[in-house]
Amino acid sequence: MKTMRDGNQRNFFSTCILLIVNIVYSRETSHHPRFHSESASQKPHIIFIVADDLGYNDVSFHGSDQIPTPNIDFLGYNGVILNNYYVSPICTPTRSALMTGRHPIHTGMEHNVILGTMPYGLPLNETILPQYLNQLGYQSHMVGKWHLGMFKWEYTPLYRGFKSHMGYYQGSEDYYTHTYERSLDEWGLDFRRNKDLLWNCTGQYSTTLFRDEAVRIIHEHNVSEPLFLYLPFQAVHSANKNGINLQAPKSYINKFSYIENEDRRIYAAMVSALDDAVGDVYDTLNSHGMLANSIIVFTTDNGGPANGFDHNAANNFPLRGLKDTLWEGGVRGVGLIHSPLIVRQGYVSNKMLHVCDWLPTLISAAGGEHLLDNVTSLDGVDAWEMLSHDGEAVRSEMLHNIDPLVGKAALRVGDYKLLVGAIKLNYGQWYPPYQMSGDEINLHYLNFTDDATLRESVRMIDYRQRLSESYKAFWPESVKGRLLQLYSFAERSDLYTGPYARLSHELNDDARITDPFEDVGHQKSINSDLSFETKKNLGHEGKKFDYSVLSSLGGTPVTVDCGPKPKNASSNCNPMVYPCLYYIPSDPCEYNNIAQNNSEIVVTMLKRLSEYAAFMVPPANKPYDPQGNPRFHDGAWVPWK
Repeated sequence: MKTMRDGNQRNFFSTCILLIVNIVYSRETSHHPRFHSESASQKPHIIFIVADDLGYNDVSFHGSDQIPTPNIDFLGYNGVILNNYYVSPICTPTRSALMTGRHPIHTGMEHNVILGTMPYGLPLNETILPQYLNQLGYQSHMVGKWHLGMFKWEYTPLYRGFKSHMGYYQGSEDYYTHTYERSLDEWGLDFRRNKDLLWNCTGQYSTTLFRDEAVRIIHEHNVSEPLFLYLPFQAVHSANKNGINLQAPKSYINKFSYIENEDRRIYAAMVSALDDAVGDVYDTLNSHGMLANSIIVFTTDNGGPANGFDHNAANNFPLRGLKDTLWEGGVRGVGLIHSPLIVRQGYVSNKMLHVCDWLPTLISAAGGEHLLDNVTSLDGVDAWEMLSHDGEAVRSEMLHNIDPLVGKAALRVGDYKLLVGAIKLNYGQWYPPYQMSGDEINLHYLNFTDDATLRESVRMIDYRQRLSESYKAFWPESVKGRLLQLYSFAERSDLYTGPYARLSHELNDDARITDPFEDVGHQKSINSDLSFETKKNLGHEGKKFDYSVLSSLGGTPVTVDCGPKPKNASSNCNPMVYPCLYYIPSDPCEYNNIAQNNSEIVVTMLKRLSEYAAFMVPPANKPYDPQGNPRFHDGAWVPWK
């Protein structure tokens, strides 16, 4: 089998790419806030939060008025928003890159994800982030999803540097029963504290459980020692495919009655519960005296599964594509870093950053550069100086992926992006967020056709636009209250120096603070035109949330401007026939394939791609092993070898 994979790899990248080539031819270091003291207590606490399957258009700091995320927004606006940040297109590869600082093509994690009884995992010869940090005196704890192998105990978190782990090993599960279904014949509990299964958490929402565990760890932590808390939430991944796919507490769902589409409404509730959990972690760091010496990273693991993909309702609009694709919607990630230790705060970084850069960056921030002196295999680069000072760029290219089993690859060099091979064209469209009932059916269909006769009317398109512009008026009152709380704290403290750390004088009007709703009657621009169902779901009886106060809190959302979409946007690229080339700064939505007029750039990038391919390792994927079926292990997913 290994020989066959090697052969597939050679065939694809020594013949396919070369054939295409032939066709084309006919650091300010003195003020660096590192921690060089031998005392472990002076090293920063590191809180690394991962949202699972969060889409680019699912946070309000990216302009999503459907779903307010006040806590995540606060971290971004008063830290560094990463606007040129990339992850792998799917879960296991991203988590492997994060943990190792190496690209998945160098660890065998480049193809798909680990599922069910597949007997493989992140290679044991890889030293991962907690193992490095432990050498610097860190106490490393993990709460949440692993998804890097569990067929043997040696592949699980406690054997790879973590002192404790509460969570699950597989890629998804039910939020309340905590069971994972690989198929109808392979189903069982996948929830544990350390090595012990937790059978008594049924009915408890996983986001709440993970929040409580993270809060407990911080509360009980000895602040004289540096903490590394890895917090990969289950949210907002869909649950088991044969169960209830999207799940959230009713109290959260009710907050979003203004979103008529049920799937998107529940998804918004899932995001909101995640955002509140992030806020609780932040508050606990503060109350325990750790915030001033903490670094918080927030990232998604891949683009959102939009348009019903994976039974989800995430959204990446206006980016092209979605999870498990190499389009921007699959690899351009939601990301930020927040820390009072950052020298320049409150800015948007447009410098290139890849998920594998986190390992050397965080080790550098902890004063552990010497640990990497003799490590020559890293693909990640140290970006701490760049991020802390808004310094010089540390990378000018990045490989999105090479998958020899499927025969596809994507590469970014400078401002150009190249796609080649079996790129998913069927999920390579532009998917707006669900709004009204039936969108999960109608929009799914409309987004797969270029037939002009099947498109929505101009009136309906205009209606959707006006509806989207009204969402912010119906945000839950708690959003404003939380923002006021956060920014009042920022103003009182001496932790923040950025442009968004101070409250506006406009907030001195107590009436505006205590009474966020005004009786404004129906907005003729929207409400008189709303469907009965939408009016009912908005549910505020003609009262509108006074969100003018929110303009005084935080920064300006970082949005993507795609320009006009050409009529041939869906058809001008077929990477199975010829590589596709995009100039990302002016075409972030991948509308305009410019390969035909830039053959020299295409050739240069194909050669670079072949250089990466020459040193990749074969995918480590293994066939399913029936001995791992939970039916043989008392109904639970456990290591079986």
